[in-house]
Amino acid sequence: MEETTARTIQSYNQTAALYAEGQYGFDMSRQQERFLQALPPGYREPLLDLGCGPGRDIRYFSRRGYRTIGMDLSSGLLEEARRRVKSAGLVRADMRSLPFAPACFAGIWACASFLHIPKNQAPWALAEMGRVLVPGGGLFLAVKHGFNESWTEKSEQDTRFFFAYYQPGELQERVVAAGFEVNAMVEETSTTKNSDGSPVRWINLYARKKAV
Repeated sequence: MEETTARTIQSYNQTAALYAEGQYGFDMSRQQERFLQALPPGYREPLLDLGCGPGRDIRYFSRRGYRTIGMDLSSGLLEEARRRVKSAGLVRADMRSLPFAPACFAGIWACASFLHIPKNQAPWALAEMGRVLVPGGGLFLAVKHGFNESWTEKSEQDTRFFFAYYQPGELQERVVAAGFEVNAMVEETSTTKNSDGSPVRWINLYARKKAV
């Protein structure tokens, strides 16, 4: 595991309980419902929450009646998910090498997880998402708006998190190159702040795997 991933995962493990408390305070129902409405009709496969963290979105989808598998690389966050969503199926793995068979998910929800993948490895992760989705399967990506890549450090917690930032056109180009059709991209401003005090801007991308 390279430094960017290893240090970021270590930081999530260190702060898992605190992070979980904060995440359960965010309402993502508008984005979640838009994602669900775009799923292929008549599917039988489950959903994959890719980078599920402490299980907030698994809980939402499960309560709506959708079978959902959660996957994360942080053992600390997965433990928080197990505590909060006791019936959830959880897997510890890397999104660049998914331990699933081809075409076994109807939709992938990747909220604030793909943004931790270095840009030179982003094609691997997107290719894996396409591999495990059924034709016509839905994809949601939420990334931070910005340029380049950088570390966010919190000295009081001794944590470092790696982020890859995107412009809308750049993100769309990468997703299309991986075999997806982009249905919509919505830019939103969060109530949370960057380290410089500016509000965090998000790009929410809704796409569909091209049918064969």
